[in-house]
Amino acid sequence: MREALFNRLTKIGGHFGPNFGMVEATIALHYVFNSPKDKFVFDVSHQSYPHKLLTGRRNGYIDDEKFSEDSGYTNPDESEHDFFNVGHTSTSIALAAGLAKARDLRDDSENVIAVIGDGSLSGGEAMEALNTCSEV
Repeated sequence: MREALFNRLTKIGGHFGPNFGMVEATIALHYVFNSPKDKFVFDVSHQSYPHKLLTGRRNGYIDDEKFSEDSGYTNPDESEHDFFNVGHTSTSIALAAGLAKARDLRDDSENVIAVIGDGSLSGGEAMEALNTCSEV
């Protein structure tokens, strides 16, 4: 997985650290949860490339001619495993809370997982979402 990431990122750029750091965590998430029924919401999407590799978009990382088929963010137009086209920090908790509320209104039972990095936790929207979620 890291070889595929390295292949793409050294040729067209992108976010190395967040993605290299999320390899094992993403594998574990996909092992434990059942995507796309269970929903992953990645903050900023800068750490979503391993998720993309596991959800049918491998060619966008190993085949130079297919790089353009895969955006740098989660994208519902690319995959049923993506729920938002996110490019702003600190939004995952609020978005996941919205999905969880909709799930509850439907009386459904899927899991909703917000994937947020420590840098995004200090954002105002993330803090507000955490405060709001703790009150519910």
